[in-house]
Amino acid sequence: MAAQRVLILGAGYAGVMAANRLAGRSPAARVTVVNPAADFIERIRLHQVAARTRASAAVPLGSLLNPAVELTVDSAVRIDPARRLVHLAGSPAPLAYDALLYAVGSGHAPATPGTGDDAGCGFGVQDAPSAARLRSRLRSLAPGSTVSVVGAGLTGLELVTEIAESHRHLRLRLMTRGVVGGDLTPSGARAVRARLARLDVEVVENTDVRSCDESTLTTSAGAVLPSACTVRAAGFAVPPLAGDSGLPTDPHGRLLVDSSLACPDHPGIFGAGDAAKVAGPEGLHLRMSCASALPLGAQAADGIAAHLDGGGPSPASAGFLLRCISLGRGAGLIQPVTAGDHPRGPVLRGPLAALAKEQVCRMTVSWLRAESRRPGSFSWPRGPKAALPEHTAGVR
Repeated sequence: MAAQRVLILGAGYAGVMAANRLAGRSPAARVTVVNPAADFIERIRLHQVAARTRASAAVPLGSLLNPAVELTVDSAVRIDPARRLVHLAGSPAPLAYDALLYAVGSGHAPATPGTGDDAGCGFGVQDAPSAARLRSRLRSLAPGSTVSVVGAGLTGLELVTEIAESHRHLRLRLMTRGVVGGDLTPSGARAVRARLARLDVEVVENTDVRSCDESTLTTSAGAVLPSACTVRAAGFAVPPLAGDSGLPTDPHGRLLVDSSLACPDHPGIFGAGDAAKVAGPEGLHLRMSCASALPLGAQAADGIAAHLDGGGPSPASAGFLLRCISLGRGAGLIQPVTAGDHPRGPVLRGPLAALAKEQVCRMTVSWLRAESRRPGSFSWPRGPKAALPEHTAGVR
């Protein structure tokens, strides 16, 4: 019997987890990962790279993937679901598949209307190039220059505190259309605010940024503030590959999949991670994060294995335990949450929380490596039993 061809588009947390689980548990499957680079990028480290507290967030994929997984360094430009082919940017010959996992991840959120992408505006930390670009910009700023971070979700909090701690010669401003810590418990919000105050971060709440240039930003109320570097940290956007290929997507361009992570109208296509939207109650609470991508990648692998064997689908289930937030190298916050990602209970703060956060970051890579050696070893908390309202907290 010929090996069944499985293509995995993307080598982020979901894609690597799925590839390792499939390669080790489905001997008849020939697993190929298609990724634009030969490195896995630890997205949860990019704020450190930008602030120069870490040299790189890249991990060679060869050190993470099961030896049976083939790696194709290229970019998918179109999926042909009718012919079961994927067309690549760097090769005239498309790749054929019997099953496909769409795990292309996410990147920059769209720029604020009216902003440019010049020397002073349009920075971000959604990928390695943007983190390197911000790192270079911060290095070039004169003492006393103002850096504005727009967005006070988990990414914004981690970025502004990392820069404030490591670049004491700069002025830091955190801007949000809501309030800082609004999706934490009161004690968690107080801890975050105290840390921002200790680092002399200016906080501007209930304010939208309308535009910016290389020296200022303009709010929706018309106020013009000095800002030598404005950084967008208000969300992620996904590549348009699914929509461009005629696959069903949500309004944000994410591939629509059912509760088993399968694309109902296109047998053999599955989705996991930031670029997929799980329809139904199983997906209402999920946010873009490695905490979602890892278990969804594992369950997508199980679903693909069942599909190749002719078996039926099983509903996916993934829940949360904690929100782990670094607030510079010297402090952090560990916020317990329900399975549906609602904050609860007492928090851990300060240096101990920073150590716990660092351990969690290290564990994510360890889990991927462990899955390559012991397929099926990764486990995760199950999702909430009942449907929850759509979660609107900041993504990470």
